[in-house]
Amino acid sequence: MENGQGKRKMLTLLGKGVSPGMAQGKAFVYKDVLLRDSERYLIDDSQIDDEKTRIKKAIDDVRKCLTIDAKQIEGKLGKQSADIFRAQEAILFDPQIGKEIKRVLETQMFNAEQVIRTVFRVLARRFRDLDNEVLRERGDDIDDLSRRLLLSLAGIHAHSLEKLPANTVLVARRLLPSDTVFLSRSSTVGVLAEFAGPAAHAALLARELGIPCIGGIPDLLETVHTGNFVLVDGTTGTAVLNPNPQAMERHKKASEEVRKSRETMAYVNSVERTVTSDGIEVSVMANVRSREDVELAMQCGADGIGLFRAEPFFLSTKHLPSAKKFATFLLESLEPARGRHIDVRLLDIGADKNPIYLHLPPEPDPSLGRRGVRVLHEYPELLDTQLRAVLEVSQEFGIGILIPMVTVDSDVLHIVSLLQKFSAEMGICRLPRIGAMIETPAAALSIASLRTHVDFFSIGSNDLTQYTMAAGRENPLVAEYFIDDHPTILRLIELVVRESGTTPVSICGELAGRVDVVPKLLKTGIRSLSVAAALVPDVKFAVRKIRKESFMQEKTDNETNHGDCRKQ
Repeated sequence: MENGQGKRKMLTLLGKGVSPGMAQGKAFVYKDVLLRDSERYLIDDSQIDDEKTRIKKAIDDVRKCLTIDAKQIEGKLGKQSADIFRAQEAILFDPQIGKEIKRVLETQMFNAEQVIRTVFRVLARRFRDLDNEVLRERGDDIDDLSRRLLLSLAGIHAHSLEKLPANTVLVARRLLPSDTVFLSRSSTVGVLAEFAGPAAHAALLARELGIPCIGGIPDLLETVHTGNFVLVDGTTGTAVLNPNPQAMERHKKASEEVRKSRETMAYVNSVERTVTSDGIEVSVMANVRSREDVELAMQCGADGIGLFRAEPFFLSTKHLPSAKKFATFLLESLEPARGRHIDVRLLDIGADKNPIYLHLPPEPDPSLGRRGVRVLHEYPELLDTQLRAVLEVSQEFGIGILIPMVTVDSDVLHIVSLLQKFSAEMGICRLPRIGAMIETPAAALSIASLRTHVDFFSIGSNDLTQYTMAAGRENPLVAEYFIDDHPTILRLIELVVRESGTTPVSICGELAGRVDVVPKLLKTGIRSLSVAAALVPDVKFAVRKIRKESFMQEKTDNETNHGDCRKQ
């Protein structure tokens, strides 16, 4: 991208805006350590001993970490979970591995990093070629060991996204929750991703942090390089690489206009109720994950916290935190919303959200396997830690507990029985409000039964869409089928509201933050929305413009425009 004078050429990248806003900064291209092109060089006879020493030091370092992890996990989650780390330890102690490392080093004469890559890549492939499913899964353990060793050789003992410099535009092929937990708006000002639809976790996080994000940019990692200056417009889905002075000036003016508009809307939200033009009051709350998010939500005029996500706290630590630590985190995070409505969701992990200390076994269909409350049933220490912490916090905040991925009544009854047990032990007389996340068609069709066990419902439209439309939210190959405002989804939402009776219902998925869909949601009977904090002003503004007759128009439009299951 150089022109004849050696200057960098300006280039406009087009994608899909998945989190609104404008930003500018220097690009940081993120790649998984196993996918990166690390330095590769030949060594001579005099350097062999030095490379052997480097490898031995890395192996010793990883062994120590595995031993510590195994002890920590056995104390928290039992021997079965700890055995996963001990199995990895055993692989490192295997004399055949040591012999193979020595052989490759002495015959191929490459540096330590390339030796580790070569040996462990071959070993992982051998396991994955076996007929036994249990043994095939050992390939993941081999990859994990390879990552640990490569990071140790590089002297890296933290996630590469943990300490990004200020004004960074993060560029990645795909971001998983374990990657994004380290991001903060103090360092990351924008995100560009090759694979990131509106419901992808990277998009969700970006919206919650108020960070502009663009997804669906083809050949992104081949186009953008670390250090490139980038202008990001998350509303239009446009990024400008190496902008000229004219582009910089246009971006500056547009950013200033957006800032002034949002400040005006935030002020109005802080002093006025959110009511449609013909008198229907709607609650607009925020989805958050930290004190920083809660502060932003209050600044934007949120009516409360409709969804506090616990995942980042649990994913960002190497060991299972204690109930005391989690309670302290919640108390500090929720303080800015004291006196407001607050709902805390229990840890929703599984599929692609796995804390390192759990090391959940791989599943053939992760999205249809152990997720949410199903994982909590299997790891009682993990569940007990959260329930005791939330019970403690409930003495200072009037909070509700949201149970993720509810499918059948027993999912709720198990949690309620434990809450009753722990509250008696802790001398707490009144239980927090109990809520169920409605994320599957089964749950939506079981409202009449579920409502006898809970105090409120919260509809997670992202998962409800993925399970109803049979289209993975992170799968770009079926993105055309992920239609979260499809008539089928709206009918399920309407069914939940109707059959819930007097039990309150809110919606906290990305659908709630789409101002063009808000009239459709009000038509279903929804009167409580929970959206990314940065979107609160936009959603409140949209609600105030709605008239009741638009509800009837929405019904006609839905029947006309959605005869086919794909977006037009």
